[in-house]
Amino acid sequence: MALPSARWLRLCAAFPLPFLPPITLPLWLADELKSELFKARSETELQDAITATYRQVLGNAHINSFERCKKAESQLRNGNVTVREFVMAVGLSETYRNLFFTCNSQYRFIELNFKHFLGRSPRNQQEVAEHVLIYNTHGYDAEILSYVDSEEYSSAFGENNVPHPRVDSSQFQSNRDYLLTLNLNRGRASSDKTPAMAQVRQIAAKLPAKANPPRIANNQYDNRITRYEVTYDLPGNSVTNRCAAQSVQVQFANLSRQLQTIQRRGGRVRTIRVTG
Repeated sequence: MALPSARWLRLCAAFPLPFLPPITLPLWLADELKSELFKARSETELQDAITATYRQVLGNAHINSFERCKKAESQLRNGNVTVREFVMAVGLSETYRNLFFTCNSQYRFIELNFKHFLGRSPRNQQEVAEHVLIYNTHGYDAEILSYVDSEEYSSAFGENNVPHPRVDSSQFQSNRDYLLTLNLNRGRASSDKTPAMAQVRQIAAKLPAKANPPRIANNQYDNRITRYEVTYDLPGNSVTNRCAAQSVQVQFANLSRQLQTIQRRGGRVRTIRVTG
């Protein structure tokens, strides 16, 4: 979903959480299905969970047979470990270390750990600093375990859900957190093996985040979603505003102006929904 950054940031500023309605999942992440493995499962369901774990934890990287965590796969198949413990095994593997630790800066490594294990971007410099301290004090294994053993992981994924991108705007404390996480997730056509700069400058300086959708053919942004339906309430104590809820459809270019109009009339936005 193409979001012109300047307009979008003005929109976010005008409607800070919790009053900004949740936005529809971006197109490039719409096929990221959640995967849960139950005790009573078929071999197909098991393989789907294993594949989803490698895709998420290894950041869409292609791996060879010898790079797989075959012992942990066998333990998962036999019911000796949970999905959470399998995720932990992949994170502690030489494959993960070689892909993301040895070839990245410490800041980029930590940023990818947040993405792979918690499904989000670091929120601020304090979070990054805490993980720098964990690594420097206790080492690599402790850094990985600090995500998978955390209360946040338990709350978001539990024991049997494969981690996934948490890109529902309603789950974030601010629109900036949402955009930073969105920009870390480039869809299945990308790979975290590709060299990239960490967003640490934006995080450290608390700079505004810009939405950067992945590019498609001919170096163009995917622009297919252009219209939104805005549902809103107006003050109901006048003769002219008898309806409790009203709606209007607008293109993105006019969305900010429409919301400002609603705000000037004393209205409250209920939802913003993509219509096509």
